Amino acid sequence: MIRATITCDRDNCLALYLPDVDAGGDVLERAARALGWQRLTATSHACPGCVRGTGPVLERGECPHCCGTTFDRKDGAICHYCGHVSPHPADDFGLD
Repeated sequence: MIRATITCDRDNCLALYLPDVDAGGDVLERAARALGWQRLTATSHACPGCVRGTGPVLERGECPHCCGTTFDRKDGAICHYCGHVSPHPADDFGLD
């Protein structure tokens, strides 16, 4: 299956937006914009990290907004580049 994605067109940036579902171009564009992606020209984009000045994304990881690497803190996994916080899943075992 081929899915539509958005890549960052800044030099040396590996950012990638992979939507959860296969969407048409208009839906994909609106979803990316809501996550901080910016359209540069008719065919190019800048990722949230490059837009806020903390890019380019140099390593790919688990960030749902830019596919950048994350690090764990008490409040969740934080992206090194775009700063998105993915909350940790609820503890199913009740060990606290």
